[in-house]
Amino acid sequence: MPANVSERKRGLALIVLLCGALLPTIDFFIVNVALPSIREDLHGSPAETQLVVSLYAAAYAVFLITGGRLGDLYGRRRMFMIGLASLTLANLACGLAQTPIQLLAGRAALGVSAALLQPQTLATLRALFDDERALAHAMSLYGTTVGLSAAVGQFAGGALIAWSPMGWGWRSVFLLKLPFCLAVIASAWVLLPETSGARKVKLDFGGAAILSLALAAVVLPLSLGRDRGWPPWVFVTLACAPVLAVLFLRFESWLAARGGMPLVDIRLFAIPTFRRGVLVGMLFFFTTSFYVLFGIYQQVGRGVEPLWTGLTIVPYGIGLFLGPIATGRLVRLRPRLLSIGMGFQVLFYAVVGGLVWEGATGTVLSEAVFCAGFAQGIAFPRLFNTVLGDVPPDQAGLATGILNSALQVGASISTAAIGTLFFTVLADGTGERAYAHAFAIAQWTLTLALLAAALMAVPPRLRRVAAP
Repeated sequence: MPANVSERKRGLALIVLLCGALLPTIDFFIVNVALPSIREDLHGSPAETQLVVSLYAAAYAVFLITGGRLGDLYGRRRMFMIGLASLTLANLACGLAQTPIQLLAGRAALGVSAALLQPQTLATLRALFDDERALAHAMSLYGTTVGLSAAVGQFAGGALIAWSPMGWGWRSVFLLKLPFCLAVIASAWVLLPETSGARKVKLDFGGAAILSLALAAVVLPLSLGRDRGWPPWVFVTLACAPVLAVLFLRFESWLAARGGMPLVDIRLFAIPTFRRGVLVGMLFFFTTSFYVLFGIYQQVGRGVEPLWTGLTIVPYGIGLFLGPIATGRLVRLRPRLLSIGMGFQVLFYAVVGGLVWEGATGTVLSEAVFCAGFAQGIAFPRLFNTVLGDVPPDQAGLATGILNSALQVGASISTAAIGTLFFTVLADGTGERAYAHAFAIAQWTLTLALLAAALMAVPPRLRRVAAP
């Protein structure tokens, strides 16, 4: 902890950091309810609608680790403010976009900005609060903030479109964040201390470039293929993805052997729990497609107003918030909470799909959505503890960055893949029944991915006991 930072200034700095932590998550979720309005106003295709979400997640995933290292190299306070400033400009660009391409460029810039901003938040918290109890309290507030911002983002998207201040419509979900962003920048300038900048850090731009190409080789064909009639280039590009993935791993190994600082330390994947946990995390964040498609089903399929569409997802956010609180004291169950939470999440995701298939609405659907969110709230906090449990302390920061990147990769791929499945099943269908059928098929496919993750999340010891 910086010796010259008083207790009062640490408290104020914590508030600034938590305000900054709100923005990347809100930026991710606030567009979900706005997607039908964006598509109608800009005359976008289903593929472009999917890319509004998946491009953000892909850019976030690729540059997250680089963002953390830029903070180590140039100072976390400086990169926090640069990230906020670029996020502000990207929101402005999105709000002023006149074509789908302009909006997609703005969303990609938002993802890069979030990747600059978010690592500084966590790293600065650890530097400011070196006392274990104080750090635990700060991290708990951070987790609560991020959890709440998911629900706030969903609701705010619907509320702003319904309110449509100054006739801005969907543009208000970007433009009305600008005053808040500017206020956080000003507060950070005054209240946030510098906590780094002396470390000798090298940036792996080569690894970031190859990883970007590998993700693009998956996300773009899956998103654009259906609209283009699945031309040959789609399958050729998809076939390039595993080649680029192997090339990325070999480049990282080569860079490490030469004494460089790779984006991903391949040696971490020699740890079985970390290797398995990264895959579990990537599949775990396939849940992102649920938020997107549930909003489209409600708003376009059922004709629900944007405000009420936002409200239909609020029970999920409430459950996500209450899950960690309800299970926080279950010390003996902690090693199993990840698999328990994911098991219940699988159950209620399947139930949500079944209820939509049957045309259920109202309380019963809201209760199922709440239970799915509650189950995810049980599992998510334990994901990091489980995955990082065997990682050496000096590599914990890098391992956390890799895991966070894997989560965003899962979000990006799932939005592209499950979204494409949804629109393929929907075809030219209209009306509630067509959308319900498409949503249910997509939801059950997503549930299978979660089931695979839940099975992998079972502690090895329990699997050995169950094997006989």
